[in-house]
Amino acid sequence: MLVLTRKVGEKITLGDDIVVTVTAISGQQVRLGITAPTDVPILRNELIARAEASAQADTPPTGSEESAVAGEKRSRPLRMFRPRIQEPV
Repeated sequence: MLVLTRKVGEKITLGDDIVVTVTAISGQQVRLGITAPTDVPILRNELIARAEASAQADTPPTGSEESAVAGEKRSRPLRMFRPRIQEPV
């Protein structure tokens, strides 16, 4: 893992066409701006883990599991979204 120190307004370039900009720092929270081509999906890791858990839950139950799962409410699958791109002022 590469660990970098950046200040607000400083950027990191990944490959040829992905730029990560530090837009704000407040306590232990860092706000990042990401500029990337529209075909590059950008997801938070917790959403990926939730989607994987949901996919495993969607496998059909077998045997005795069927009655236990039948009454459970299943969550909807996660949809990927493309956030609005804010240009610096």
